[in-house]
Amino acid sequence: MAALCQGGLHEIKPHAYRDTPAGLGFILSVIAQALTNCRGPVLWCLTRAAGQEWGHPYGPGLLRAGLDPARFLIVETRTDQESAWALEEGLKSGALAGCVAQLAIKTPLTARRLGLAAQAAGTPCLLLSPHGAAEVPGTRSRWRIATEASAHVPFDTSAPGTACWRLSLERCRGAAPGADFHMEASHEPDPLRVAAASSDRAAAGERGKRWHASAG
Repeated sequence: MAALCQGGLHEIKPHAYRDTPAGLGFILSVIAQALTNCRGPVLWCLTRAAGQEWGHPYGPGLLRAGLDPARFLIVETRTDQESAWALEEGLKSGALAGCVAQLAIKTPLTARRLGLAAQAAGTPCLLLSPHGAAEVPGTRSRWRIATEASAHVPFDTSAPGTACWRLSLERCRGAAPGADFHMEASHEPDPLRVAAASSDRAAAGERGKRWHASAG
């Protein structure tokens, strides 16, 4: 998961339409982890359509996720192109700790400009692509995410547990794709942890093959 905190454009793609909130929850957990080691605000760009479809940033929810709402600069635009422009300008400032993007990148040139700006600034830019959108070229990493059943709460088996996700690595600069991870949100100082099922690398690779087959 350390790759997601590196400067560059990282794409998170939902396995199914209903997995879009899982992608956003995972991105915010990564941002919470990144903010423990750096200062500066987080730029969150979304389109009006994304806000209407999935809801808008919510202060109490951010606090529950271990994030200070005061550290977020939220920009809502009419179009994907306007959000991409705001992202690029924010990255060029060099003052951001990270970026969250809820938009569709329409052209390879836009992807390249965002990737170069994020890399030059050393800032992670985490893009949640709409389900069914074409793959964004030139990303530093690309991940596929799906929701998994949460673990049981030790003292109340009827209560919902922490959020769990299945992540498949489809592209990573400098690393081989195909790894499959089972991630769990945590209320401890480290907001993310790898579930025990991911520790067997051979088994994880085999699960990744099956996951890719189902995703295709």
